[in-house]
Amino acid sequence: METLPKERLKQIYDLTLDNGLSYSGNIEELDFYSLLCKSTANNQLYKIVGCNLCMFNYKHENDEAVLIIFSIPASLNSENPESKHISERIMNVLEIVEECFSTVDHMNLKNVKEDKFTYLTIVKKVKGEE
Repeated sequence: METLPKERLKQIYDLTLDNGLSYSGNIEELDFYSLLCKSTANNQLYKIVGCNLCMFNYKHENDEAVLIIFSIPASLNSENPESKHISERIMNVLEIVEECFSTVDHMNLKNVKEDKFTYLTIVKKVKGEE
């Protein structure tokens, strides 16, 4: 039986809390490529709704948190008429995040044309769990 994206997101979040990688850098100056490579090297890069996903334990405003990064491809398959526009894929990801966590503490969307990806960065503080 396939796991629903919301349930999968929560599983990955819990795994990150238990024994995930850590990130201590500046959230405004993320090197997405390096973080994705670090996740891949540690077998902690996941696929969810057509996007790559990685998570890191993080300190946000001196509180324990999880840094969540979705790497959303700019185009899936332009020859496929079923292929969703980037804005639809971003909305799908946001819907799953909203279903999984009623609140988040930080959210940023960054389009990196050179990478041909849009990165959705989310910080969810650990305290005040749902």
